[in-house]
Amino acid sequence: MSLVKYGAIALIILSLLPGCASGRGKESLENRVSRLVDQTTKSAKAEQKAFNELEFLGNQAVPYLVGHLGDVRPLVVREISLENKASDAFEGVRHYGPSTVHDALAAILNQVTGQNFIFVYNGATPQEREDNRRMWVDWCRSTYPDQAETCKGK
Repeated sequence: MSLVKYGAIALIILSLLPGCASGRGKESLENRVSRLVDQTTKSAKAEQKAFNELEFLGNQAVPYLVGHLGDVRPLVVREISLENKASDAFEGVRHYGPSTVHDALAAILNQVTGQNFIFVYNGATPQEREDNRRMWVDWCRSTYPDQAETCKGK
């Protein structure tokens, strides 16, 4: 295989690793989560990529995700699919129809933590979203006491 082909393969691999090929390797986790949350409202392609990256960030991103639950901007595409990791799962993928950023982030938080408060993944009322946000913040503050202020959001 030629050196050019190896270089192309390396670029493809780097592009799949969040932050590496884009020069964002030094980006703080807080800024990265904020940037990805913003991308969920830009385009269908950006939305799906952002959802995938937010899930990939895992538990380390939970306080920052909880901090963004006050975001009720509408999504570009009102669907999210997440791998069903439940031991008693009867299907491999969970499909939801979230209306807002909050709804999708709650689904991702459930995916990452296994926690669930109010089922908002297919849309909800403003009061249900606010109650859900409050419950996530309370849980986050007790689970991540060193990041209690981050959990509250802005």
